[in-house]
Amino acid sequence: MKTRRYTDRERIAGRRDIKKLFVIVSEGTKTEQIYFDDLAADERYNHPSVHVETIQSADSSPKHVLASLSDFNNEYELGENDELWLVIDRDRWNVSMLSRVTQEARQKGFCVADSNPAFELWLLFHLRSLDDYNCEELAALEENKKTGNKTRLELELISICGSYSKSNLKTSCYLPSVDFAVANARVSDIKEDDRWLNQIGSRVYKLVESIIDSST
Repeated sequence: MKTRRYTDRERIAGRRDIKKLFVIVSEGTKTEQIYFDDLAADERYNHPSVHVETIQSADSSPKHVLASLSDFNNEYELGENDELWLVIDRDRWNVSMLSRVTQEARQKGFCVADSNPAFELWLLFHLRSLDDYNCEELAALEENKKTGNKTRLELELISICGSYSKSNLKTSCYLPSVDFAVANARVSDIKEDDRWLNQIGSRVYKLVESIIDSST
């Protein structure tokens, strides 16, 4: 599997070695980009005919993340098997905005991998299940308040891994346990048919499962 920035005007459709393309647009932090780039480079999932393209939206709001994905979709001739994904956090955006974004995304044929409250919960699923926390602790994780400049989820990752940085994610702490994360996230998705998560959880597992399945 390859990762690459499409800074030129190369037409993806002309690259016959790529049988499936994943385009992932995330909010304006480097965390998701680092995670998916390293996942794509992992020897367990690396496949020459599968390409993962990660893009950071210049603006972190869901509507701008959607616009970035739409721009990519319009610029390149994508195949019918290619998948375009929005990776967004639930905690910063109101329900009306999420409703508009998810509805428009699905109308365009895009997929949405949201996390409630934030992507850090997906990372935590590599290390712990929700069953490891009592009701009070789960409420604190979902509320995800800041202490100083760190959120509750970030502090939890630091307590387990020893460090956590959005701009310098150490994926070696997480990628060995991808299967564990997928299982934990799937169990937490108790209302899978809902357009977005209203309870604590992360649907990033759906994207990761699709990448892995396409690479085996």
